[in-house]
Order: sequence, then C-alpha cells, then structure tokens
Amino acid sequence: MKAVSRFKLYITAFILCITAVVLSMYAPTVYAENNNVSEESTTVTITANGKNFIYKDTKIVPSDFTVAEQIENRRINEPLDKKLELTDVYLSHGADYKTALDVCFPLLKRTVAQAADYLYISPADAYVKASDGKVTVISEKQGRILNENKLYAAIYCVLKYSGGGNVKAYTDRVEPKVTESELRNELYLRGFYTTDFSGSTADRAHNVRLAVKKTDGAVISPGETLSFNGTVGPRTAENGFKTAKIIIDGKYTDGIGGGVCQASTAVYNASLSAGLHCAANAHSICPSYCPAGLDAMISSASDLLITNTTTHNIYITSKTSGGKATVYVYGEKPEFTVTPESVITGTVPYETVEQTDNEGKYFDADAVKGDRLLVTPGKEGCKSETYLVYRKNGVIHSRVKIRENEYKSLPRVIAVAP
Repeated sequence: MKAVSRFKLYITAFILCITAVVLSMYAPTVYAENNNVSEESTTVTITANGKNFIYKDTKIVPSDFTVAEQIENRRINEPLDKKLELTDVYLSHGADYKTALDVCFPLLKRTVAQAADYLYISPADAYVKASDGKVTVISEKQGRILNENKLYAAIYCVLKYSGGGNVKAYTDRVEPKVTESELRNELYLRGFYTTDFSGSTADRAHNVRLAVKKTDGAVISPGETLSFNGTVGPRTAENGFKTAKIIIDGKYTDGIGGGVCQASTAVYNASLSAGLHCAANAHSICPSYCPAGLDAMISSASDLLITNTTTHNIYITSKTSGGKATVYVYGEKPEFTVTPESVITGTVPYETVEQTDNEGKYFDADAVKGDRLLVTPGKEGCKSETYLVYRKNGVIHSRVKIRENEYKSLPRVIAVAP
C-alpha cells in the first residue's frame, strides 16, 4: 500500500516538473506577444484598386487646453473598446458611420480622402467637333468616385469585430451630364450657303479662305450671340490678312482684308437659311457675289451678329475648295425650312463722267486731242427688299420682310485726251 502511494507521489512530481519546464519555455513568448499588441496602434488598411492606404490610430498630443478637453470628451486617446462604445452611442442616435467614427477617430478621414483622390476619375461629357464642313460627336466617358458609405461601414466592422485589419474600397459610377445620344439631336443640317471667289486675285482669295476658316468650328449656345468680328479678329497683317480691294463710300480702293465681306456674307446667308436671328449691314454698293439685300458688310464699325434662338447649341463649320467656300449651320431640327429672298424694287441710274487725262495715264503723247477711252463702265444702283420665306412640308407658312436697302450706282468714266 505504501509502495503504491509512493509510486503515485513520484508520478505526480514528475508531471509537475514537466509542466514547469513547458511553462518556462512558452510563458515569456506569450507575454511578449501580448505586450506587443498592447503597445501597437490599431491599424486599418484600405485597398483601393490595388493600392493600399494605411490608417494607424495613434494618440494625439493636445496643443492647448481646449484641444485636450475635446480629446477627453471624444475619447480620442482612450483604448479601442472605449472609443467604439462612444461610436455605438452616436450610431444608435441615427448618425451615419462616417459621422460616428469621426468623433473618436478624427484622423481617419485623411486616409479615406487619400483613397478617394486616388480612385476619383472625372466624367467627360460628349461633345461635338465641327470642322471642315463636317460635325462629329465625341462620345462621353463615365467617371468614378469612392463609395464612402460602404467604406466607413466596412471600417467600423473591422474595428468592432477584429480590432483592425483590411477593408476594400468600392466605387460608384459618375455619369456625364451630356451624352452622345443627346447631342445627336443637335446635328441636323439647318442651312448652308456657297459663295464663289474663283475670279478673285490671289490676295483677295487668301482673305476669303482665311476668314471662312476662322469661323469653322464656332459654337453658339442657346440665347447667345456670335460676333463675326470677335470670331475672325481684326483685319490686319498680324492676323494673317493681305491687301485687296475693299469698298469705301461707294468706291473700290485697296485695303487690308479685302474679301472678308464675302466670307461674312456666306456666314450670314447660311445663318438666315438656318432660321437664326441675324443683324447685318449693307455695303454702299451692291457686291457682285450675292443678291441685293443679302450682303453683310464688315468693318471696324460694322459687325455681323448671329443669335441662337433655339434650345440647343448651334454649330458653324465650313469648307473651301476650288475657289468656292461653303458654310454649314447645324443644330436641332427646325419646324420650318427658311429661304432668303431678294426683291429688286427700283433702280438708281448711273451718270457719265468725263475726265481729261492730263497725267497721261490712258493716252500717249501722240494721242489726238479729244480722243475718248472708256475707263470703267457704269453700274446701276438699286433698291431692294429682303424676305425670309418660311415653309412647312413644302407649303409656304409665312413671308417676313427683314431688310430694305438702297445701293449707290457707279459712274461711267471716260478719259479724254488733252
């Protein structure tokens, strides 16, 4: 009996010794791990499209008494469980996750903002490119934005149930304001006009082409007015224009930018046929490149103004080829087709003027006195009225007078030998 008791005692002692050895081996390690957890900050890693943004819940050192009081009231420097208790109070009173977490974790929003900036892609609206007589729609692009509600909810859960960890950032699509399908409704060809400058001098033809090109791609928003002068710019050598014939006070003379009025007239007529409101002035003499009452004289004191009276953008584009320029006007489909109409209501006769050629511009020294030479043929002036004819389904709906003009005549000039 004694032998059995002694044997049990030996066995018990042996087990105690083994236990002590095991504890001596593992106890320091366990203590060290627990100690490290208590010293480390709570960490949340936000993974945003493959990139990590790390938030560490570090203590905040107050800069003054007011800050210290806020830190204490909001439990900012207290252990995680105490902070989450206050967070839950705010959530129970109806606060969202972002507001509730911001009370005890004020620096968290900085990390979230970094992830938000990284993820954000601005949406791109569809737009119309008008060039070289054509209009093209450039498709819209969707944007991307961080879904803050989902992210803050995920952060709360990982703090509440894991004491920290990894969360994934989700995004929402941001739709553009203007879509390609919407712009397709703005691309109806409302009007166009072709002008022929093939008989012009090289410099004048250059000016017509340049002025037309400067209007190519112009956009007029609803209710806005386009200024031809503002679009084309000054008729100067610095702006690319050359010297050619211009009309001043009923006479042809050389001037920089000669031919620009032919370009403005093409824009004017295209805009009239597009049903837009236009304000233009006439030349003193009726130009040969358009009917009476359908010219648009441009100078530093005279402008062509085109107002968009529709509910969508108006696009002006143009093309020049083979001595001709065509201006196209696109926009929403109009209710009526519009046709400009010129009506001659009277003529202004020209007078004949004889000039003695004392300077020898037209006759040699051996010319017979009294010989005559026609220098310029006379050209009648005219009176005109301009109408816009509105049609629907081919039937005239109305006829509206928009202008009355009177153009001067050009004298018939005869040189006489002295």
